[in-house]
Amino acid sequence: MRKTRIALALLVLLVYLSPCPSAAGETQGADTGYDVIVIGAGGGGLGAAARLARQGMKVLVLERHDKVGGYMTRFERGPYSFEVSLHAFDGLDPTGMNRAMFQELDILDRVKPVRMDPMYRSCMPGLSFDVPADVETYRDKLIETFPHERNGIRDLFSAMNRLDRAMTSAMYMQDGRIGQGLWTSLKQFWTFFTLAKYWNATAAELLDAYVDDVRLKTLFTQLTGFLGAEPDRISGMVFAIMWNSYHRGGYYYFIGGSQAVSDALAEVVRENGGEILLSTLATRIVLKDGRAVGVQTEDGRILPCRYVVSNANAPDTVFKLIGAEHLPEAYVDRVRRMQVACSCLQVYMGVDKDYSGVFARGTHELMVNASDRQEENYRLVNAGDIYKMPYALANYSMVDPTCAPAGKNVIVITSIMPYDWNHDWYETEDYAKYTALKEQVAEVLIGRAETYLPGLRGHIEELEVGSPRTMEHYTLNPKGSILGWQNTPEQSLFKRLKQQTPIDNVLLAGAWTFPCGGQSAVILSGTWAAKKILQKE
Repeated sequence: MRKTRIALALLVLLVYLSPCPSAAGETQGADTGYDVIVIGAGGGGLGAAARLARQGMKVLVLERHDKVGGYMTRFERGPYSFEVSLHAFDGLDPTGMNRAMFQELDILDRVKPVRMDPMYRSCMPGLSFDVPADVETYRDKLIETFPHERNGIRDLFSAMNRLDRAMTSAMYMQDGRIGQGLWTSLKQFWTFFTLAKYWNATAAELLDAYVDDVRLKTLFTQLTGFLGAEPDRISGMVFAIMWNSYHRGGYYYFIGGSQAVSDALAEVVRENGGEILLSTLATRIVLKDGRAVGVQTEDGRILPCRYVVSNANAPDTVFKLIGAEHLPEAYVDRVRRMQVACSCLQVYMGVDKDYSGVFARGTHELMVNASDRQEENYRLVNAGDIYKMPYALANYSMVDPTCAPAGKNVIVITSIMPYDWNHDWYETEDYAKYTALKEQVAEVLIGRAETYLPGLRGHIEELEVGSPRTMEHYTLNPKGSILGWQNTPEQSLFKRLKQQTPIDNVLLAGAWTFPCGGQSAVILSGTWAAKKILQKE
């Protein structure tokens, strides 16, 4: 009976992943207006625009900021360039799926990836561990460090491998490569039983099935910080996809930072006849007879089009750009019920000292944990305990020498941080108090970082602090979310919003839709939104 249920679940999964039949679209290249208007030049919007423009569609991208990229940007202060969000990009090894995506978008030769190994150093009471990028080296090093968990570690790595194979097949089918996906599935059909077993599990439940050691679990789930919540809340499948893509597909940064990827995508759009309007806010998707016919901008212009891809956040797309009255009640209620993911606090520093010797050769980041138990670490995060909460300490100069003058460094402290912390950061009460609070938090975190970077305060030449309110201001994401919706099992992967909205010619891209947040994921989401339009054509 159990195998029958699993087989039925797999059948449903295959049906879901199969592309919908091509709809009869209007003739491409209409005499007036654009084929597609993309709202928002984040990674999802740029991914959609680049794929569509390369297929000959007339594309316009509208972006309210004065540069492209969304969270995939960097900014300058004096001689320093600061990365807004990227810690590491995944899957750019020769066999990595994101390498194929970069090739398809014609940006692989336009960027300069830097592979990092070890990936990062995990620091917790009683343990400092440099995490290898290579999956087998990582497994062997864990066995050496936790010999009493030898069998469990081997079984865990085997399970992660099976999940990787199953999800790779699923991703091929989602991208329309049905033959390749089915062939991959048939070659290793048994891997789908592992997929079905953990489909609704949390990351904590996935690990609990194999290992018991608390420090081992904390070390192995260190990257749940990239997903925005503790292991007992994060989807085990999303965690496995991210973990596998890093360890089996490569852990990378870029010369020029994530801005280099955004600029490369924008270059592809323009080279293929697309347009990008910066400092232009879209305020409404214009509808007629249940279809989008244009996009209105803040200055009152109405730009006609045949399709719209919204890379704006999903709540604003539904309630402001479209209007709830134009959508099915069930769809609107679903968006209202979904939970927004966390935001973060970042302290950006340009320093006149080279701290490279503190970091392991081949990496640029320390993950600093107050406890060897993840439940305690995330309790401190959720409480906004700036004196104890975990944080990441990055030296971007080690992987991108262009971001600081020779002999100097760009140092960034990052931590998940509550949006409504300490009287809502005083932002609405008094801007001076808000600024003072940000500086106070930065001072505490800089002091803590001096445990690893002695004398840091005395070497700071440039300092900027970004709070969750800063993230909200620049991206318009509700509560400054850095990941769209929370990555819980209840709203991850195929339970996230689909690219296709109830309006046939309006689609979604970005962190709020399938598959999830994260830079590679949002670019992928945009390419899938584009593919759906191309299928309709």
